[in-house]
Amino acid sequence: MNKNIQWILGVLLLLLVLVLVRTFNSNLFKSNVNEALTTTNEVTISVQKLNELNEEYFIVEFDAENQRFPNALVIPFDQLLQKENKEKLESLEGKILLYSGNIATSSKAWVILNQLEFDGVFILSDEENPEELKYEFQPDTTIRLE
Repeated sequence: MNKNIQWILGVLLLLLVLVLVRTFNSNLFKSNVNEALTTTNEVTISVQKLNELNEEYFIVEFDAENQRFPNALVIPFDQLLQKENKEKLESLEGKILLYSGNIATSSKAWVILNQLEFDGVFILSDEENPEELKYEFQPDTTIRLE
């Protein structure tokens, strides 16, 4: 009887530890993904409009080899969530403009930082009229599994 109680208590203790580890994980997404992806706010700023910004801004680049902006903070995309890089981003005041030669990389970083509740994060685009990033998912209806 005591062994059964010990097993049950052991399993409950393990579950409690797993819940606590998950709860205090600093990389968990805190906001609703659907809200982030369907936001009506403009999330892109073109390079041509940088001079028109009246607010303080910081450019974060993800490609150190082909750095375009000399004063940009360079963070490799695969190291975005490292503690030291998150602390650097948290210390920035003003808009954070994410730039990469590939807009898909900037978009991924925008979603990640948005979900981690960073405010004032925008995608810096090379195009004058950046592509809308508001596509609705549409499943492929040409194939039906029946």
